[in-house]
Amino acid sequence: MKKAVVRLLSVLLVIALAAGIAGAFAEDEWVCQNCGKAGNTGKFCPECGAAKPNADWTCPNCGHAGNTGNFCSECGTARPDGNIQPQQNAQAVDPQLEQIPGETDKVRILLQDVEASSYIENADNPAKWMPWNAADNDESTCWQFSAKKGLKGKSWISLVIGTARDVDEIWFKNGFWAYNDKGKDQYSINARPKEIQVEFQYAGESGFRDKTKIVLKDEAFKDWQRFSTGLHRNVTAVRVSIMSTYKGSYYANDVCLSEVMLVAYAPASTARAPEAAKAATVYESRPEVTGVGLKMKLATRTGPGTEYEEPGTFFGNNWQKQTVRVTGKAWDGSMWWVQVDFQNGSKAKYRAWTGLKRVDVDIDKVKEVKKRGTLHVDATEAYCGPGTGYAKLGNVLFFEDNIDFYGWENGFVEIDYYDVNREIQRRCWVSEKAVSDVQWK
Repeated sequence: MKKAVVRLLSVLLVIALAAGIAGAFAEDEWVCQNCGKAGNTGKFCPECGAAKPNADWTCPNCGHAGNTGNFCSECGTARPDGNIQPQQNAQAVDPQLEQIPGETDKVRILLQDVEASSYIENADNPAKWMPWNAADNDESTCWQFSAKKGLKGKSWISLVIGTARDVDEIWFKNGFWAYNDKGKDQYSINARPKEIQVEFQYAGESGFRDKTKIVLKDEAFKDWQRFSTGLHRNVTAVRVSIMSTYKGSYYANDVCLSEVMLVAYAPASTARAPEAAKAATVYESRPEVTGVGLKMKLATRTGPGTEYEEPGTFFGNNWQKQTVRVTGKAWDGSMWWVQVDFQNGSKAKYRAWTGLKRVDVDIDKVKEVKKRGTLHVDATEAYCGPGTGYAKLGNVLFFEDNIDFYGWENGFVEIDYYDVNREIQRRCWVSEKAVSDVQWK
């Protein structure tokens, strides 16, 4: 009897162990979220190659390794296609919504069509400046039209959603975010929208209404300019009308818009992952480098050389705590000078030049400031930067023709000349209203 009991217990133990082992193997099996294949046991699906849902993954955007969730813990980029894990009680994915990298509660509304009042036709590439370029998720392309055909609402672009959606925000990348084959900045030489008017078309209606006026910033190569429209329900299309522009320094009336995006408030889990992560735009130079620290107090000149006048020396006792924007560089034959933009405490702003040794910046990341051409300047006020908010340098008293100029920004022109009254070389900014007879280099 005892032997029978022992034999029975042994059999039960073997069965239990076998069941436990089988259960352990079963628990290790997983179902591919990409192609649906079941019974996978390795780290990758043998059918389509997708990674096991719980496997660590490396972010394709920032390179951060060891991520285990649906989004990169460093930059917020969604897990690559095929690896998104279903969440408990998650909402169904809406195919007309797309995730925005880094955002958890805002999503992109995909468009059915993009229409415009006009666009500039290019003989070599007919699609080069068409309206769709402003909504293709590629900042190096743009919609371009001629302001000669009219502003103040006569020129517009319409974002056609098709099915009715809720719209909460509209985002812009203003101007043309690109460089040509020779490395020339396309943003500043072309015009950019300034004042715009946003209107909405609703389901069952044919016209646009509920006007919202927005002023776009004159900036490029940074991030989206984000504007809340307030919640608008059942929207089928959004029209953006151009009311005024920032003039282009070369193509004064060719107006460009790199990107515009309609945004809705919704969890990222309700939107599909981007179809393909576009390669980051590579620029041959950068318009500015921000948040740059100093290595010592900031001695300045109005131009890149010791022959220029001195606006002053700044941050003598607290230079360690200061940062500046570096907006350009120039080689004087023996050393690099960098153009820095900064606020002097509660006083005026300055855009001045200083030796590279004083600024903690990678000189290879700074664009070179070069002569753009010549012009005539009337007697006018001179400033240490592109605007009346910069320190005043004193009047420009008189001029002859063929004065060198180096930049054109915010309605001001950067000129370079020898001041015979002060007997010193000067580089300063004057209102574009005071210049004429512009001859481009």
